Amino acid sequence: MNSPMYFVAVFGDPQQPNKSLVESGEYNPDPQYAPFPTKPGDVMLLYCTGSYPQRFMQIPGIGIVLSTDRQWIKYRWLPFKEAIPKSRIDKAFEPTDLVKFDNIRFSSHWLFEISRLSFSGTIANQEVDWDKL
Repeated sequence: MNSPMYFVAVFGDPQQPNKSLVESGEYNPDPQYAPFPTKPGDVMLLYCTGSYPQRFMQIPGIGIVLSTDRQWIKYRWLPFKEAIPKSRIDKAFEPTDLVKFDNIRFSSHWLFEISRLSFSGTIANQEVDWDKL
């Protein structure tokens, strides 16, 4: 079995047409970034931008990729007991991943790969809230 790849899926305002809620298990990235490099078993940090109501600039959970096509990424939503704030992301991400993360201001619905170290540093000591599933 191959090791998973790690990504950040950026969720902007879910009121935009054809955009899903972070807890929906469906992600519709900006089509200009298709085809999407995810495969089943990959893991996504689900980041909500400042335009996302009630989840302002935080990671409320992760998504385990179930399937990918040219428009959607379907994932298993695993919410955290406590969301990860942007300040923690800024400290945990490696410099090259932080540069990518800083580019979210150009598109509020895009997906990008990060290193295993950035991923593990970000989710260190996080607990999944199994009661919310």
